[in-house]
Amino acid sequence: MFKQFISLNTKLWWRSLHTAEIGAILFYSVVLLLILGQFIAVAITLVFAPEVEMLTEIYPWYTEDVHLMFNLVFVNMLWFTQLFFTKISRLRLHDNRKLLAYGLPVARLSTYLNIAGFFHPVNLLFTLVWIYYLGLMTSTVLQFITVLLLLVVNYGVINSIKWRFKLFASENLKWINSALGIIIVSMIIIASTFDLQPYFSSPQLIAPSVNEWLKFSPGVIFYGIAGANMSAAVYYGLCAAFVAMLILLHYDLYLKTREALLVPVGSVSSSNDNSTVYRFISRLGHQGGKYFYSVWNHPYSKTQFLLTYVLVLPYIIFLNDGSTVSNYMVAVFLTLIPVVFLMVMLTNLFGFENRELLLILQAPITRYSMIRDRFKAALVVSTIALLTSLIAIPFLYDTVYEMMRVFTGLILLNLIFMHYIMNSCINNYKKIEEVSLMSVSNPIVPASVTFLTMFMVLIMGIFTFLLFDQNPLIHILVMIFIIILLGAAFIKKFREIENQFNKKVIPRLWNEL
Repeated sequence: MFKQFISLNTKLWWRSLHTAEIGAILFYSVVLLLILGQFIAVAITLVFAPEVEMLTEIYPWYTEDVHLMFNLVFVNMLWFTQLFFTKISRLRLHDNRKLLAYGLPVARLSTYLNIAGFFHPVNLLFTLVWIYYLGLMTSTVLQFITVLLLLVVNYGVINSIKWRFKLFASENLKWINSALGIIIVSMIIIASTFDLQPYFSSPQLIAPSVNEWLKFSPGVIFYGIAGANMSAAVYYGLCAAFVAMLILLHYDLYLKTREALLVPVGSVSSSNDNSTVYRFISRLGHQGGKYFYSVWNHPYSKTQFLLTYVLVLPYIIFLNDGSTVSNYMVAVFLTLIPVVFLMVMLTNLFGFENRELLLILQAPITRYSMIRDRFKAALVVSTIALLTSLIAIPFLYDTVYEMMRVFTGLILLNLIFMHYIMNSCINNYKKIEEVSLMSVSNPIVPASVTFLTMFMVLIMGIFTFLLFDQNPLIHILVMIFIIILLGAAFIKKFREIENQFNKKVIPRLWNEL
């Protein structure tokens, strides 16, 4: 059965890869290796800094309190980063349910999923950083074994937290998004009103106060166990406690995984006929309205939309100082608003209500009509986001030429992205699944699309928003000409999308039944 588990998940993973995704994985692997090197360098510096005699002479502000503050800040940043990025997608629970029909006991399958999750490359990267950093501080074998048990317990605790957060978020998403928006905006406002320069230049002044707060943080547990010199009896007691916690956490993960394996995900539909969203949905038509309703109800969509405005708009306000670099970055952030909506609405156009797409083989509605209505709904929502960026342009730029250049540049970049997304909605088709909001596994926008989109906006933005300053009118006219060509090409490509849908999407839909 273990071979079947490995075989199934390997095939599922391999079939999900495309050329662009392989390139994105290689790129992110290099980035992760660089980050790993940076973490290791910081860990070495933090651990061995007090032993360098010349350090206090060169940096008199580096006191014991500052050393403790740096270590606790590093440990807590590492822990909260692991909390956010730890994978709990459980290697496609819905597909692994098939193994239950082959006779694999749910307890054993749950154990396989937990072990495979622990050895996920991202989780393994965090574990290696922890072992290296905390291992440098340990002095005995027993202390090192205690640290290893602590790291396994830490993974179980994070999984337990994220499972419960996932269940809570599925029913209280609007409150979570509201709280997240309030917290982020408040932090930005508070950070903009404080002058932190004196504290960066003299950290010894703030270190004692910060340490008083950090002693209640999760990082104290890691730093205390690895850095303290306690008796062997204490470490034996900690090992026994960690083993007991591992048993309880494993049982907790088993219960949660068993529930997810045995109980199919149900859909609860409730709507208010008088709500603004319902009236908007009704105006999108029957097929388009159903598609938008499915996208809007997905947790990742609402979170993506919220973060777009909560994170992007404050940056636009703070970056707008009139300089050339500022004007370029503001234009890039304005472009990202409609682009994010296009990514959410169009990247996985056929992943929602996918079985209903098969009904068009017998239903009175044509296949082209359903595809067209879905595209129409997605473009209406994305156009609303584009209008918010276009309306903001007169308030952010001084001259008419700058306004017109950014105006045409926004439309041009969105058209370029729409051509790219036209292929993505066919090639990146993926059945939508419920995942944790605190996981980087986005079922709507693959990593390859996110990477290429950011590359397109940043690089093409240079040619759109910065070049040809000597002849701005010619620059604007050239962009208008390209917009007309791309618009005509998009209409032609859209009329032929049904053939690509028949060749690539329909076979995948049948295979899921």
